Amino acid sequence: MFDPRYPWLAIGFLTLVATFGLLYHGAIVFGLYKDPLMSCFRWYGPEKRYYPLCRFLEMLAAWSLMVSSMLDSLTTNSRETWLYAPAMFFALSLLAFASSLIARKQTTLREALPFWYSELMGSTTRQERRQLAFAWLRIPLKMRWHLSGDQASFRVWVDMVRMTVFYGATDPASPWDRWN
Repeated sequence: MFDPRYPWLAIGFLTLVATFGLLYHGAIVFGLYKDPLMSCFRWYGPEKRYYPLCRFLEMLAAWSLMVSSMLDSLTTNSRETWLYAPAMFFALSLLAFASSLIARKQTTLREALPFWYSELMGSTTRQERRQLAFAWLRIPLKMRWHLSGDQASFRVWVDMVRMTVFYGATDPASPWDRWN
C-alpha cells in the first residue's frame, strides 16, 4: 500500500501546509476573516488592492495537486476503486489555476469576493477606509471575531465609525463640550 520510495513525509507536510493555506484564504474569501483586508487599508502611499479570490484559487490548485500526488501513490497497486481520483484532483488543479489566471485579468471577477470588501471599496473613500482600518485595530479581539462572522453587524459598525469620525459625534453630557 505505501511505496517506500515515495517521499511521504515531504508530500504530507506540503499537503498540510496547502490545507492550512486553503482554509485561511477560504475564510478571507467568504468573509469570515477580515483582518488581512482591513490591514491593507492602513498602508500609506498609493492604495494597493488585495485580491483574495485569486489567491484562494491558487491555493486550491496547489492543494489539489498535492492530494492528486498522494492519491496516485496510494493507488499504485489497487486500480479498482480509486482509478479516477488522482485524475480528477489533477483536473481540479488545472481548472483552479486557469480560473485564477482568468480572474486576474477581469476586474469584476477579482473584486467580486468577499462581498463586504467590494461593497466597502465602492461606498467609501480612501481616507474613510484608512480610518476604518485604524478603528478596527482599536476594538477588542472578541469583537473583531464577532464582526468578522456577522456581516450585518459589520455593516452597522462601518456606518457608526463613518458617522463618528467624519460627521463628528459629541457627548451631550460632557462638560468639556461647553468650552469648545
